[in-house]
Amino acid sequence: MRKTLHTLPLGLAAAAHAATLHYRERDARRQIFNAGLSVRLIERTTTAIRALLTDQDHLPHRSIEERLASGSTTVAAIRLALKLAWEQGLLTYRNRSPGWNRERRTFALTATTHPHLDMNLDRTVATDRLVAAYFDRYGPASLRDVTWWSGLSRAGILAALDRIGQPLVAVHTPWSPAPLYMFHRRLMEFDQASVAHRPAAEPVLLAHEDVALKAYAETRTRYLGNLDQRLAFNQIGEALPTIVLAGRVAGTWGWDTRTRAVTYTLFRGHVAAADRPGVRRAAQRVTAALRQRYDDGTRTTHHPPAHQQPARLVASPTP
Repeated sequence: MRKTLHTLPLGLAAAAHAATLHYRERDARRQIFNAGLSVRLIERTTTAIRALLTDQDHLPHRSIEERLASGSTTVAAIRLALKLAWEQGLLTYRNRSPGWNRERRTFALTATTHPHLDMNLDRTVATDRLVAAYFDRYGPASLRDVTWWSGLSRAGILAALDRIGQPLVAVHTPWSPAPLYMFHRRLMEFDQASVAHRPAAEPVLLAHEDVALKAYAETRTRYLGNLDQRLAFNQIGEALPTIVLAGRVAGTWGWDTRTRAVTYTLFRGHVAAADRPGVRRAAQRVTAALRQRYDDGTRTTHHPPAHQQPARLVASPTP
């Protein structure tokens, strides 16, 4: 969605696909038009790609190009046909690398990898599911938050909330001058939660582009406080790997390829001395976990069954 990668459960991914297909497909077709390629050529190329992936799936894009490029079927045409077919949900991208630190981009037919996944949901139904899921998971949030996250229009989101019919409440917080919204039942659950029984705050290391950080745009001060956004987001708006303590970003972390260990930086004034040992233990746990799936070039490729692999629906299929 919004031309950026979202990691979602399959059912919700299908809803996100159908709800946002109209603008993603529009942009893919505009690229084809701007490249001066005919609709007939792209349709013919797409048919050839589908036939190739029917015989042999999970092919890297360069393998597809090498097998199909000839005459008027240029590499540019193949790449744009791949892009359009992916945005349409005909193809699934999958990283077939045996380790988290490498990427081996491959394509397969969605009907092959996820035969029971409905990629043709009605747009209105899909929009309602997506908007309901957002406020259920991320409320309270502003309308600008959800429009930024989904790429849907404000009018479309308001119409979806009206159709959903779940009672909403407006919440005023220090995070934004605009009112934030959440489902009434979620507010009741929050009010009924006993503070005395909540677990002690433990440092959490969030991954690059973590879904919680990506959920908000207007109200990021909920977890940034007075921190400059540039400390938690890079120049193109991607969420950096961060350390969160008691719901607030308190530092950043990274992977040292030389020592194969997590390194981290804590922001001055945002971590008490008593919390530093917890951060150190959290970094050690993440180090141990990442070392288990670190690919040093000697691993044997192992591919789990298709139903165990996450679908990635929106990202650039070309290098």
